Amino acid sequence: MSLFAATRQVSLRASPAVKIARRCLGDTVAGPPLTDVSANLKQATNFFTKSPMSYSEFKQQCVSLRLFAFAGVTGGCVLSLMFDPPKSSYWVRYSPIYCVSSIKNAVMGSAPPLFLTTKAEHDTDVPSVADQLITTRRILGGAGSDSEEEH
Repeated sequence: MSLFAATRQVSLRASPAVKIARRCLGDTVAGPPLTDVSANLKQATNFFTKSPMSYSEFKQQCVSLRLFAFAGVTGGCVLSLMFDPPKSSYWVRYSPIYCVSSIKNAVMGSAPPLFLTTKAEHDTDVPSVADQLITTRRILGGAGSDSEEEH
C-alpha cells in the first residue's frame, strides 16, 4: 500500500469528535452554477413570482438575483460615465475616446503646441510706456480717444 493510500484511509476514518465538530453553516451548493445563466435567470424570476418553501430555496433565489443585479448596476455605472463623464482632466485623459485620439495624433501628427516655443517679439517699448504712465499718467504721442477734454 502506498503512503498516499494509507493517509487517505486514515482521513476517511474520522473520529466521532471530528464528526461532531463539523459546523453545518448551510454553505452547500444547492442550485445551478454561476456559469449557467438561463437556470440562474429562472431562479431570479422566481424571486419575484414565487415565494420560497425553504431557506435554501430563498438563498438560491438571492444568489441568482445577485448575479443579474451586479451586472445591471455595473452596466448602469459604465453607461452613465460614458454618456455624462466627469469634467476632470483625469477622466478626459484616460477615457477610451482619448486613447483613439492619441493614437491618431501619434500617426498623423499633433496640433501646434499650446505654449510658445520662441520668444514673442513686440514693437512696443515697454520701459518707455511705463515711464510715461508713471510721470504724466498718459501715453504721450498717441491720439487717445478717451481724453477728458472731449467729454
